[in-house]
Amino acid sequence: MIFAFDKLTVYKPYPNCARWQARPYTPEWRQFSTKWPYSEPLHFLEYLDEENISYGLTNLANADSSCVYPISISFFDFSINWRELIPKVVFEKNILIWFLYSEGDNPHKIKQHLDQQLAGSKYHFTSANSAADNLENFSYFADDELLYRLRNQVTPVNYHEQPRKHKFTALVRTHKWWRATSMARLWEKGLHKQGYFSYNTQLDVGEVETDNPIEIDGFAGLRQITHKFLANGPFTADEYDSDYHNLYHNTVEQHYKDSYLNLILETHLDADQSDGTFLTEKTFKPIKNSQLFIMLGPPGSIRQLKQMGYKTFDTWIDHSYDNIQDNTQRWNAAMKEFESLCNSDLHRIYTDCTASIEHNQRLFLQSKIQRLNTLMEKVNT
Repeated sequence: MIFAFDKLTVYKPYPNCARWQARPYTPEWRQFSTKWPYSEPLHFLEYLDEENISYGLTNLANADSSCVYPISISFFDFSINWRELIPKVVFEKNILIWFLYSEGDNPHKIKQHLDQQLAGSKYHFTSANSAADNLENFSYFADDELLYRLRNQVTPVNYHEQPRKHKFTALVRTHKWWRATSMARLWEKGLHKQGYFSYNTQLDVGEVETDNPIEIDGFAGLRQITHKFLANGPFTADEYDSDYHNLYHNTVEQHYKDSYLNLILETHLDADQSDGTFLTEKTFKPIKNSQLFIMLGPPGSIRQLKQMGYKTFDTWIDHSYDNIQDNTQRWNAAMKEFESLCNSDLHRIYTDCTASIEHNQRLFLQSKIQRLNTLMEKVNT
């Protein structure tokens, strides 16, 4: 594959369509993702480098229709007119425009928007929302599986059979009302004392209580418990701040080495009403570091992990919640299963799942050549 860029620097290609000015290896270079039009450096090239997959780089002046014009974006802004923003030469030379997006926005809405703007042109859109695989000229790619593997170079926590002091790990860095409701339920039952339990209570001004996808008033007193929980915070599991936990590079070993089960509170409980899933580093942390897990996320998340080759400990863990479309019912079923596991012999369950735990870690750490080649074949089809 040959990638065509607006500008090639000595060290790195400049993000296509970017308006922000910066030099590679400076703090400003890391700010592209926050600057309009949110076109950022193409870390897909780092994946190819890691796997020794060959590719070419060229500038637009020397590009032809066999090339791709990659636009890696951190945020899909529907106010952007891509027809006007993309250089005219891309259309004149019939170069394939390839959008790479590692977020979980509804790809159906994105496709409708781009089909109107880019009618008659070649484009492909790769999304981290699994619903993208069902759309023409779209593809799904679990970007965070590779990005977390690339960025987190900490030695993984290996399986061991020594008794652990904590039953579970449940960590929340960014406030969302459904996450607060989930953690408040555990807190009210006193389960927070049995795990590595943290919640950052700095409320996001963009988050309003009515955004909670859980029908909270269907559970007696849960709204009041959630407010009380937030008022009693912050809850911390270590001495590090939110900025430290935000970096993929860092791992707190004890969170994985000294507990059996991870309650994954994913980025979304419902992936923008898309009928798709959205897997992030939150899911791959316990997989890399040898833990069992229950997932609070969109329906089909467990199914998607299985399709990717991961094991989900079905002998001991009932993941039937994953098939429930209703957000509240799915959440309640997952929470009940988690609470049941916390009241079980987790040491016995953990040791009985040895083969699956070790399989997951190996799969996460092994070469991703096949995933990358499969994606590039879809793009070129």
